[in-house]
Amino acid sequence: MPDERRMHLGLTIWPTGFHPAAWRLPGSHPDGNSNPALLRQAAQTAERGVFDFFFIGDRLVGLTQSQFANPNEVLRPEALTLASYIAGVTERIGLITTVNTTYSDPYNVARATATIDHLSNGRIGLNIVTGKNVEAARNFGRDQHWDNDRRYDWAAEYIQVLQLLWDSWEDDARIADAGTGQFVDPDRVHKIDFAGEFFAVEGPLNVQRPVQGLLPLVNAGASERSRELGAQYSDLRFTNSSTLGLAGARAYYADLKARLPRYGRRADEQLIVPGIAVYVEETDAQAREQYSTLQQLLRPGPAGRQRLSEALGIDLSGHPDGARLRDVVDLDSLSDGARDAVTTATELYGHDDPTLHDVTAALVRGSMFKEVVGSPTHVADVLEEWFTTGAADGFMIFPPRVPYNIDRFVELVVPELQRRGLHRREYTGTTLRDHLGLARPVNRFSAAVAGVAP
Repeated sequence: MPDERRMHLGLTIWPTGFHPAAWRLPGSHPDGNSNPALLRQAAQTAERGVFDFFFIGDRLVGLTQSQFANPNEVLRPEALTLASYIAGVTERIGLITTVNTTYSDPYNVARATATIDHLSNGRIGLNIVTGKNVEAARNFGRDQHWDNDRRYDWAAEYIQVLQLLWDSWEDDARIADAGTGQFVDPDRVHKIDFAGEFFAVEGPLNVQRPVQGLLPLVNAGASERSRELGAQYSDLRFTNSSTLGLAGARAYYADLKARLPRYGRRADEQLIVPGIAVYVEETDAQAREQYSTLQQLLRPGPAGRQRLSEALGIDLSGHPDGARLRDVVDLDSLSDGARDAVTTATELYGHDDPTLHDVTAALVRGSMFKEVVGSPTHVADVLEEWFTTGAADGFMIFPPRVPYNIDRFVELVVPELQRRGLHRREYTGTTLRDHLGLARPVNRFSAAVAGVAP
């Protein structure tokens, strides 16, 4: 490519598989959330595929009622701990870990993440979430989960404290002069004296400034507050815009980029990375067989059937799962939106005679992130179209089965993307900021002394 623009690829780890039925297949790992060998293998495979980062989500509650729709929400490894482990078993890949700002303290998080950044030689990033479960509130001694505005007001202040603490040591504050015995220059270590609506933090941190200066920040969410928080602070925006279709994703991408200038930022200073679930095999037929096998194990239940009824505008509650859609629905009479839902399902399965279960399963899974099913060429075609037409700067890859679909993506899709000049063949930098193409920020205290803008 003339401008050498490359896709930014991240692998998100749902250890029992992004597909909720994946753990039921022979050779899968129902203990994935606590299996160090599996987690190590997943990260090292992504590193072999020259991914920008390994993404670690988090959840503060374990709800057993989620086991059929999202078993990974029942058991979840603590994200900062897992990031430390992955840092020790990899060498080059970036690591993005998650913290829930509503239920944590910025000093502790600044300290932990700065430590991990040093131990990983500058490979850690931080995904900011504000939570959604009232059960989490009750785990932390609160009666209610805060409303959206309060959570985002709190998160904005939290980020300010994090960044001030990371900057509280200037880069050259530790002088370690053996001749004089002076270990640090106290004029280069700063109290932050932050006093806001929610936090009062004196500082400084007791960890040196991170290798990357400030850790790259990530956030997600479609609300207006989420978009504005991201425009002001995030280096990478993780989105589910893939569910909007290509045209919708382009509009979403344009909206996010257009918000940056009012915070003094350029469009290339934030990356937009939608999530995509990829089922890839050497042929389209083999990939569709894999997809169908997993979908047949899904249990959408009455709620899933209700969603299909609403999507098609027809009450389908009285029909069995195995009924063929064309036998119970007049396809020619469907609205354009309903017809699109059916078309999406038939393309994923590779035939035009799906059952009610087939279409329900496709609708339920596709509402989370776009699903791509096919050969390496087909998968690369889809990713390239989104990347080159203003819908994405890269992708968060969700493997339906772990580690199987990680291996297949790296073995089959990565070489095709490299052949097309869309993906790097080797790491050219050492830090996550390097991988993302982001400059290392100047320390704000050093900049103030020098009289320049940070």
